[in-house]
Order: sequence, then C-alpha cells, then structure tokens
Amino acid sequence: MNFFKFALKNLIGRPIRTVLTIGGVALAVAVAVSLGGFNQGYKKAIEGSIEQLGFQVMVMAKGCPYEAATLMLKGGTGLLYLPDNAYTQIKEDPDVQAITPIFIGLAEKQNVGIMGDEDEGDGSNAFTIMSGIDLKSFKEMKPWFTFKTGEGYDGGRWFDENATDEIVMGYEVAEYENRKVGDTFYASVTPNGAVEPVMHEFKVVGVLERTGSQDDGSVYIPLKAAQTIFNRPNELTIVGIKLKEFNGIRMREFEGRWLRIPEVQVVSLQQVKGALISLIGTAQIMIAAVAIIAVIVAIIGVINAIMMSVFERMGEIGIMKAVGASRKQVFILIWIETLFLTLIGAIVGCLLAIVGSGAVDTALRYLLNMGVTTDMVDITLPLLVLAVVSAVILGLLAGIWPSLRAANLRPVQAIRSSE
Repeated sequence: MNFFKFALKNLIGRPIRTVLTIGGVALAVAVAVSLGGFNQGYKKAIEGSIEQLGFQVMVMAKGCPYEAATLMLKGGTGLLYLPDNAYTQIKEDPDVQAITPIFIGLAEKQNVGIMGDEDEGDGSNAFTIMSGIDLKSFKEMKPWFTFKTGEGYDGGRWFDENATDEIVMGYEVAEYENRKVGDTFYASVTPNGAVEPVMHEFKVVGVLERTGSQDDGSVYIPLKAAQTIFNRPNELTIVGIKLKEFNGIRMREFEGRWLRIPEVQVVSLQQVKGALISLIGTAQIMIAAVAIIAVIVAIIGVINAIMMSVFERMGEIGIMKAVGASRKQVFILIWIETLFLTLIGAIVGCLLAIVGSGAVDTALRYLLNMGVTTDMVDITLPLLVLAVVSAVILGLLAGIWPSLRAANLRPVQAIRSSE
C-alpha cells in the first residue's frame, strides 16, 4: 500500500476542510515565526543603532540617562547642557581612546522653497535636528560616512570648520526637504535668552549616503557655529567616548572618576541596550501569548479535521480492515494525513511570515516606537526550520488520538455505522 499517495488522495477529495485546516496551521506558524523574528531582530536593531552612534559611552548633563539615550537613538535632543570644562577634563582621562563633542539644537524649518519663495500650504512649520560637531574627531568616530553622488549630488563635501553658513544633510532629511548640493536651507532658531526667533540661511555643501541610523535625520554644522547660533558658547549636549578597554571593570572605574562632577552623568550604551530591551519585554509576552493561543487553536483544528475525516470514512476504513489491512497500516495512513496537513501548513505559514515581514515591521515600529531605524523583524533560516519541525511534531502528536480511533475500529461496526 502506498500510504503517502493514498493519504494525499483523501485530503484532495475534501478540499474545503483541507484548505481551512492548512490555513489554521499556516496562521499559527506565521504568528510564531514573526514573533521569533521580532525577538531576534529587535536586539540586532538596538545593537546596530548603538554601533552606528560610533561610541560606547556618553557623558551628559544629569537627568534620566535612559530617556536621554533613547532620544539620542531616535535623533532627538536633550534640554540639559554640560558645564564648560567637562570636555577638557574628560579628554585627558587615560582610559579614553577617542572622544568627540556634540551640541544638539532644535531649529524651526521654515516653509521656504529652494529659490527662496515661500511654499504654498497651511503655513505650518516643522522642526529640524541640528547637530554641531567637531569635524576631525567626529569623522574619526564614524569613518563609514560617505557622500551621496549622482545628478545634483556630485561635489559633496564636509563644511569648512570655520564656516557659519554651510551644512551637511543626512540622507532622510535631505530627501524630505528635497535638497541637493548647492541648494539653500532656511531655518529659524530662538537663541538662548531671546524671545523672538532668528532666521538663518545655510548652503547645502554635501548630502550623506543612507546609514540606516539616527544620523540620517540630522543636519550637521560646525560645532562653534551651532553654539553661536543657539547662544550657548562652549556648552555641549553630549560627549561621545570610546574607551581603550571596554568592559565592566573599566566602565565602573571611568564612571567613578567622573561622577565626582555634580552636573555630569555617565551612560554606558550597553546599559542602554539592556534597558531598551527590557522595556519591550511586556509587549513580547503579550505577543507570545497570542502566538500560543494561535498554536492551540491550530492543533484543535487539526484534530477536528482528522476526526471528521475518520467519521466520514468509517465504511471505507471498515472495508480496508475486512480485506486485510492491519491496525498499524490504518494508524499510519491517518497519521500521514496529519503529517501532510501540518507540513504544508507550516511551509505556507513560513512563506506568509517572510512575505509579510515588512508589514509586521511597520506595524511594530508604529506601535512600539523605541528609536531604532533598522529592521525589527529578522527571519532567519534556522528560525524557519525550527518552526516547521516544531509544527510537524505538534501536528503528529495531535494526530495520535484520531489515528488510534481509526485503527481500533472493528470492520463490521465501521461498515454498519457508515450506512
């Protein structure tokens, strides 16, 4: 007896029930794979965002360190500033391998066109993150930055360190503002201590290639120019640091030395990563609960489909046993049908998860805006294999009872019950 061919023929003969059962298994597997992909992808996204910052430790003014770090990962801005001499002191620390000062300010982008004419619209304004950087140390900290090329972008370069009207735009902000090399960018800034904003005109001298990080949403200007524009001379928002030896002991020693400055706090981005991942834990538990419920419903659906198949084919099973089919052969036949249902359902579910990963990523990014720019769902081959194997094992376990019921049917009783 060709069990596989016979089992497949039985399933094809009942297309509606077969399709609905496979659909239930597929949905459960798709949910489980998406959850597993999110668990893997979110951690990688956090690590990627931290690596793209270019430094391991942030020194900033006292406040909530995790909130401040989250804002930084999202390209946001803090409201507190470091004391004047903090950067100079920290720079001399023997554990510091590289250091870069950053001043972040929030400018109001005016609805002014490329040629200087006001755009038509509702008159509302948006805001732009302006990052004042020390060019030399910043480039050493982030050597992967490259300039976009092509029509309208050729000739891109970094600004002159002494310039006050030159900017470099991140990929996303340039796309949003529709600016290219040589264009003019208008923004108004309310300087520290002032009431009325001051309009500034900048020339775009370069547009950066996409990095997939928070840097894509920033506008870069010379550090001194930013401090002057915002009327905060010598003040900094953050000092980014790479340590010569980054481990728990060195980190604690470094932190202990600089906590003696009352206004300063030291934040390890590894701590930030742990904090951000823990924040998402509740959501992961809720999603896992949904996945478990989906799996249970799918298993019940498989059991129901196989049991109904057995009841509908009792006469057929009775005749098979009457002409010599053993209990083992009947058991294997029904069990193989379960194998087909779960295997096909698992494969379809994996395909659904892969195809829908983009939509799942978008939904999670909207619901759980945690400041990462890379993909939050990472579906890998080992995850897919694990999902298929697990689904098949659960399906086979679910098929034991219906298969035993079919194997234990008496031929005469089965034939009579089908009449």
